[in-house]
Amino acid sequence: MNDRVPKAPQKNALFLLIDALRYDVLADPTARRYLVPNLARLVDRGFVRQVVTNAQSTQFVMPALFSLTYPLDYGGYNNGIRERPKSFAESIKDAGFETHLLASCNQLGVATGYGRGFDTIRTTSDFRVLLEQRIGRTLRYELTLERTADQREKIIKEVTLLLDGIEELIVHHDKSLWPPKLMRINDRVAKGCAAERALLEREPDAVMAKLTGIAPGIYWRFLGEHAPGGVRLFWHRAMEAMRWRTRGWIAAQTTWPFLMMSHFPVVFGDIVAPLCRLIESRAQTRWFIHMHAMDVHDCRALNRPGNILARARFWPRWLVGRLTGRTKRRWLYDTAVMYVDHLLGQVIDSLERTGQMEHTVVLVTGDHGLYYAESPRKKSEIGYRTHYEDIEVPLLLANSRRAPADAGMIDSMGVTATFLDALDVPPHQSFKGVSGLRSGRAFVISENCGHGNADLARRDIFFTMTTPRHKMMAVLKGATLDVKQFYDRLADPREIRNIVADPDQRAIMDEMVKLLRAERAEIFALREARNNAAA
Repeated sequence: MNDRVPKAPQKNALFLLIDALRYDVLADPTARRYLVPNLARLVDRGFVRQVVTNAQSTQFVMPALFSLTYPLDYGGYNNGIRERPKSFAESIKDAGFETHLLASCNQLGVATGYGRGFDTIRTTSDFRVLLEQRIGRTLRYELTLERTADQREKIIKEVTLLLDGIEELIVHHDKSLWPPKLMRINDRVAKGCAAERALLEREPDAVMAKLTGIAPGIYWRFLGEHAPGGVRLFWHRAMEAMRWRTRGWIAAQTTWPFLMMSHFPVVFGDIVAPLCRLIESRAQTRWFIHMHAMDVHDCRALNRPGNILARARFWPRWLVGRLTGRTKRRWLYDTAVMYVDHLLGQVIDSLERTGQMEHTVVLVTGDHGLYYAESPRKKSEIGYRTHYEDIEVPLLLANSRRAPADAGMIDSMGVTATFLDALDVPPHQSFKGVSGLRSGRAFVISENCGHGNADLARRDIFFTMTTPRHKMMAVLKGATLDVKQFYDRLADPREIRNIVADPDQRAIMDEMVKLLRAERAEIFALREARNNAAA
């Protein structure tokens, strides 16, 4: 007689990152069952907790999610996690999982390291935007610095990595998720990158001149050309200036809701069927899937009118929810969430139909919030965009069979630490995330260098420290830290009254500054050393 206890099925893992998913979508049980019933089904299998993210935009925060290190560790987020010791996907792969990445996020792009640890990679990047972002956010700034021989070689190396990486990804990439229009766009970019690479080898100074002389948004149109000029360049410059100003005006207001994105947006409806087929085909495999969906972030996009019409079916339910107090958010945002939730039902059905649901740990989270959905204030400049609507997201964990800790805060690093903890995957020694299944954190630090390059030595650094009771926003200029905003989160949960000038708060602020300096000591030491050298 065999009296051995049957071995429990090995856990599978699904990490669903819904870009710009705010915590208030899932905070209220009644509201979430009404607006997002499939996400509510997952909550019923586990729990949902509030997360305060380590930054307020995708580019800034992805290193925290993928490498469980601060956004400004290891030289900052310019190169993604390329210089970070370990990716969480590598840890999961080391634990014996088959690993898959599916994403419609342009930030998981070239020479950033986010593909580390994945057996298969299927992304839907618009490589025009990857080119624009890398030039506009990083390379152009580098070109403004003192042009030493080392600096010049560094820039040439980065341009080479960019062009080679784009061409390699387009030519050899798994294109099974690409809609036909995206295929045509990227094929043109691939040919242009090959031509630009040849020009870089022949005449690097010509490429350097183009990087400074041609707007990043139209650079893809002139790939491979030695010295663009004439009517064609003037026309595209004029059109890009008009588009840039129009987009800026529309994004800053809410009267006219729609916005033409500069990239081709791929929606969850383009990806959900391949995702379900992957899940169903791996029923006998121990798998991990990381899925990043951009629908909610791109909720205002008018590039795909058919998607707006598809979401219109949810408008009556949203309207009733708005009138009955279940939501305060705008309809474009909520219908995008409801659209993703509707399709998520297909993923849940695939798991249940193949008998995998019970032993699949499912995590749903956001990388940051979204001001447009709802806010009591005007839009802030990006460095200070760390109010509740910008950095409070959910951690939904299903099938972990473990309860969260009663106390402690969770940040973006902690989201992934919680996921690894639920899977019994040991953390790498470089990981700083604290699992929400254990203790959580006493406070959360959100950090960034504002729009553009994350030059830790020269640029202003914006810090926000959040505790259960207070929020402090400060900027580091040179070696001087200046506290700009301070809020009592309990007395003022919508963070409307800035009490930084209240003398009764001075002792609390001083203590928080002390904690900030201790937690991010490397950055403060770097700035003080540079300041002393300059003096």
